[in-house]
Amino acid sequence: MPTAVKDQLWRLVKSLNKAEKRNFKLYATRAGATGDSKFIQLFDVIDRLDAPDDGAITGRLHLSAGQYSNLKRHLYQQVMTSLRLIYINKEIDIELREQIDFSHILYGKGLYLDALRSLERAKGKAVDHHRDLLHLEILEFQKLIESRHITLSRQIDNKMDLLLNESAERSYSVLNTSELFNLNIQIHGRYIETGHSRSDADRRANEEFWKSIQTYRFDRETVSTTFYQKINRFQASMWYHYIQLDFSDALESALNALTLFRLSSHMTVKDPDLFVRCLYYVSILSYLSGEHTRLGRYLENINRFLNDEQVLLNENSQLVGRTYAGLMTLNLHFVRGDWPAAYEALGAIRESYVSGDFQPTEHRWGLFLFKFAAACFVLRKYEEALDYLNDIINMKSGVLREDLQLNARLLHLLCHYELGNRALVDYHLTNFARQMRKSTDTARIHRLATASLRKLIKLVESEHREVFVDLDEKLRATAARDPYEHKALLYLDLTQWVRHHLPVETSAPGQNSGPDVPYGVLPSAPTA
Repeated sequence: MPTAVKDQLWRLVKSLNKAEKRNFKLYATRAGATGDSKFIQLFDVIDRLDAPDDGAITGRLHLSAGQYSNLKRHLYQQVMTSLRLIYINKEIDIELREQIDFSHILYGKGLYLDALRSLERAKGKAVDHHRDLLHLEILEFQKLIESRHITLSRQIDNKMDLLLNESAERSYSVLNTSELFNLNIQIHGRYIETGHSRSDADRRANEEFWKSIQTYRFDRETVSTTFYQKINRFQASMWYHYIQLDFSDALESALNALTLFRLSSHMTVKDPDLFVRCLYYVSILSYLSGEHTRLGRYLENINRFLNDEQVLLNENSQLVGRTYAGLMTLNLHFVRGDWPAAYEALGAIRESYVSGDFQPTEHRWGLFLFKFAAACFVLRKYEEALDYLNDIINMKSGVLREDLQLNARLLHLLCHYELGNRALVDYHLTNFARQMRKSTDTARIHRLATASLRKLIKLVESEHREVFVDLDEKLRATAARDPYEHKALLYLDLTQWVRHHLPVETSAPGQNSGPDVPYGVLPSAPTA
């Protein structure tokens, strides 16, 4: 999809579904326009285009550059207004802002009591839906009216005191919510910038950072804690423990956040994006903590929620939900070792992507591609796996996390090794070694694997067994000592690949994966 600012009208028109297009036409004609109106003609032309083309549009409609610019601006405003009318009863924020706008109009006409009644109704909805900022805006407008005009509400005992106390309490609450939201963003940003703690010095630095971003207020304990304050606190704690590689505590924080939705079940409908994100985080952290039985249960929860006809999800929520449900489905198949089911699932996902029915962000699609390649690798479909891995490697720099890029390139090397392409393995090893030196996410298991590959491509096959035995021992010892290496081995389970090349009796006790599941790659880390 284009991202230029000049193409924003084209993106908006192309995002409309049939019902929204029909509503726009009804709105435009109801406002007095006809099908011959230039902005409706412009809408029809853009709707038929496969790509933005200003030259074709101006030529077809006989417009000058100035006319075209003004017409685009007018059409954009008309489309947005028609969409607002559709979503006004579906999005509580839009509905509340409309009520506030109506109150301003009533106030401007001198109908002070009517304005106050409208604000009072809006305030009740703001409280019910945890819209603290809009609640505060309503209170401030009520105070303005009460302070400037003598109204009948002055006859109610303690009316002004109650209003002032409510305003003060809501002001503190909004401040606390903002600060806890900042806390969540800051600690998440810390992970994006520095990654996990790799040493004692890293752990101490991250602990000091965590302490430094805390805010303490004497009035915080006197104000009731809201839903979003609690959930931001829990998610911030989750990211902190995740950075410190303390997956059990991170899981506990994620479960606490999810419990909030169970205690306030109406919030699952009011903020579905956050709800499915919480389910996804619990799923991934359950895997990292070794609690695999949770994965199926939370996948059932998210599918049940997405398929509930009583829940009306907008396009963004549907996309977010399908993305997380797809990732969780593949993760569950991987954990169970059901590779044929994973391959079947990836076929359905890829078909939806190619048809345009499912369009996740490029970063999310990179995660899917890696899982596709993993399933193909396990099923020995190396050529197909390479197609997916090449798509990841050729993505724009900065789209994917470095650890995912590293795993993709290493899996790329393993595919070529299995295909017998020794010359290509030797060539790509040099580039991969250069990338590992530059990356701060390089794990020791990556270096061990590449060192072993260098030996394998130079030795005859009869001498390979000793290399694999040595690699198997080093991988296990490294993962046992370092939680970061343990996590890296969970995401790219090289021990499974090694055991595929070793007799069963050489595997460590209790580690035999069986002949039907020779090697595998497991879930990816949680992301924002």
